[in-house]
Amino acid sequence: MILPPEDDDDIEIVEIVGLDESAPIEIEGETGEGSEDSDDLILDFDDDSDHEAAAKDERQRRVRLQADFENYKKRTERERDDDQRYASARVVQNLLPVLDNFERAIASAKGADSGSALHRGVQLIFRQILDELRREGLRSIDTVGEPFDPEIHEAVETEEHPDLPHQTITEELQRGYMLNSRLLRPALVKVSTQPGTRDADSSSNEGI
Repeated sequence: MILPPEDDDDIEIVEIVGLDESAPIEIEGETGEGSEDSDDLILDFDDDSDHEAAAKDERQRRVRLQADFENYKKRTERERDDDQRYASARVVQNLLPVLDNFERAIASAKGADSGSALHRGVQLIFRQILDELRREGLRSIDTVGEPFDPEIHEAVETEEHPDLPHQTITEELQRGYMLNSRLLRPALVKVSTQPGTRDADSSSNEGI
């Protein structure tokens, strides 16, 4: 017998045979192959970063090596120039007493013998020696009238001079010399002091 449509309220449930409900459902297009490709991309990116960092370190290392080499070249050139410049320093320094003796001989011969052939000969020899040493870079240190400089002057005497600035050189007792920019011998000098400063200096020195 056929039921009318309005009475057909029951829906037949069909059982699907062979369906394993515990089995995972695979969605098309979402397989493990895609994740493996992503991992490969990440690994490739990491490798590129490592190579770039290594290349940067290598460039920096080469820059440092080049800078060190340039500094080494400059230092060796400077040392070689200094060696050449001061190679004769010891010889010139040993000749300074000879120059002192020439100056004393010329000074002592002033007066009656100043026009003698011997005096003129001594002056000529002295000038020749001095000219040769000046070509090597020798120069005398300025003294009288100059302010006292402890770097190139050595004060061995003082005298009060109210009309002069304090520690002005008033007399040269022994000539000092420089070889280029190198001090060979300080000049021995006498310097001025203001009235009362010598007593104050003595008191301060006693308290040390």
